[in-house]
Formats: sequence, C-alpha cells, structure tokens
Amino acid sequence: MIWTATAPGKALLAGEYAVLQGAPAICVAVDRTASAFVAAGRGTSHSPFTVAALDAAARIADDPSLLVSGALAVDSTGLYQGRDKLGIGSSAAVTVAALGAALASRGVFVEETVAHNLPSDARWITRQAFFEAADLAHAEAQGARGSGVDIATAVFGGAIRFERGTSVKVTPATLPAGLALTFVFTGESASTPALIGRVRQLAERDPQRHEEVMARLVAAAHAFADALADAARTVAAAEAYGAAMAALGDAADAPIVTPAHAALRALAAECGGAAKPSGAGGGDLGVVFTATSDATLRVHRALQARPHNLSLLSLTAPAAGLSLTRGLMKEHV
Repeated sequence: MIWTATAPGKALLAGEYAVLQGAPAICVAVDRTASAFVAAGRGTSHSPFTVAALDAAARIADDPSLLVSGALAVDSTGLYQGRDKLGIGSSAAVTVAALGAALASRGVFVEETVAHNLPSDARWITRQAFFEAADLAHAEAQGARGSGVDIATAVFGGAIRFERGTSVKVTPATLPAGLALTFVFTGESASTPALIGRVRQLAERDPQRHEEVMARLVAAAHAFADALADAARTVAAAEAYGAAMAALGDAADAPIVTPAHAALRALAAECGGAAKPSGAGGGDLGVVFTATSDATLRVHRALQARPHNLSLLSLTAPAAGLSLTRGLMKEHV
C-alpha cells in the first residue's frame, strides 16, 4: 500500500534570530507543500534531507531495508517560484514529508495525520516524537542544528508559538481578528547559513554590540507574542521587530534587510501597515501586516501598480500540518 505524505512550508511572523536565544517565535504554516511517497520503480531522491529522513525512518521502524530498497519520490516544486526558492522552509517540509512517507510505507503512522483506511497492524508515533526525529534528521542533513521552528511548523501546522531552551515547547498561537498577512517574494533567494554566520562573526569581534542588538530582538520577540491579542498592536509590534532586524544587519554588516525589503517596508507604511523579512532576510520572503481591510486593499493595489521586483504571492495561512493520504497524489499518477 502506498501512502503520500504532505507537509507545508512556513512563514515566520516574528522571532528570527532571537529564537536562537530562547525567545518565542511566532510562525504559520502556508499552503505551499512538499509531498513524498515510497514506491518501487518510482525513482529515489538522494538529497541530504531525504537520506537523513530515510535513515531516521529505518531506525524508528526497525527496518534497515528502507535504506536500500526504499524508492522515495519527492515533489517540492510548490515551495519554489521557477528555480528560486521562496524561503518558506523547503528543506524542512521535504524532511517531514519524506520521513512521514517512509514510516507509513512500513506501517508506522503519526497521530492525527490519517483517519481511515489503516492496515490492521498499524503502529503509531506521537507528533511530538515525530517532530523530535525530524528535527534531528534535518540537523544531521544540514550539519548544524537550527532553531527547529520550520520543522515544528511543518509537523504541527496552523499558527504556533515556538520556544527552544533546554527543551522545545510548541503551543498553538491565535492570530487576532482583523489581522491580514500579505506575503511577498523579494525576487532573490537568500542563504540563511551565510547570514547566521555573519551574526556569529559579530559576536566574536564585538561581543558587547552583539549582546545589545540581540537583547533588542529578544525584547521585540516577547513584545510581538504579547501583542497577538489585538490586530493593531500586532502591526506595531511587527514594525518594531523589523526595525530590530535592520539594526542587527547593520551591526553584523549583513544584508538582512535588503533594498527590496526596505522598499516593501516603505510601501506598507504608506498604506497603513508594517512589513518585515519573514525568515533570516537577505531576500526570500517578506510579510506585510495590516489591521484593516482598507489598508490591506491599498497594499495589494500598490504592489500591483508599482514597477519593482516585489511579487505578491498567493499564500493561505495558517494551513494544515503533516498529513497522509492513501495512494499517489494526483500529480504523481
């Protein structure tokens, strides 16, 4: 029996960089997905992330044959625009989908990902245990552990508050009534490891300045999480977080807020909203926050009317997390 696993991409609303200091990150799953299935003769994906996922599945299912006979097919085209990655967590979504499909092929299912058509000898794994396995596999493939917020969003879906201290805490987040999110591709893909490397270099050469800019980000992350009770407060908190990200980029001599991000921020402010990078910055995705329908309409009209490299994306959030469907998805048939 073939099972297709689907995992969503993510969009960070706040918490970039500060999440690595234990501050809360607020993230939403979006309706661009990666899908995967295991079927003999359908082709095998050999990316570091799928290899790590197969290795993790082999350990969990206690079936080493997955490593040699598991023909894993993956489709992550929805997480790209042409050949450009959108910065919505493609490697995390691929890891989660690949691990889910590989486990299902051996009769191991994640709780609340499938409701019927299960084999009589099905075994279960909790979402938390699955997250931990996917998080470790993703870190092994990258060669370093990130925050894990992208993996958590792909597994749990919806809107989440993510914190990583001595342990990981993932809780549902409720976005305020009236808040609209507009997602924009800046026209260029970014390297998150390179940007994080610049921030680490700042910590080495000027620890005091690094501490100052990170303290501002951590405070802004807590303020954003606290502001979610009200749409207007959330917009103001997003503006403050974007300014803190710009200050970090200036201190680290890192292009966190690129000219395209700065143009989006100015456009949003003119329309009565706020904008910031979603993720590490340097390009990729931007997100605009608006608290009224009029402001949202002005943002969309401005994006469509002004000649620049900002592309309004059709993304719906919050979207569902990891899911499993019996058989091949339509695009794979």
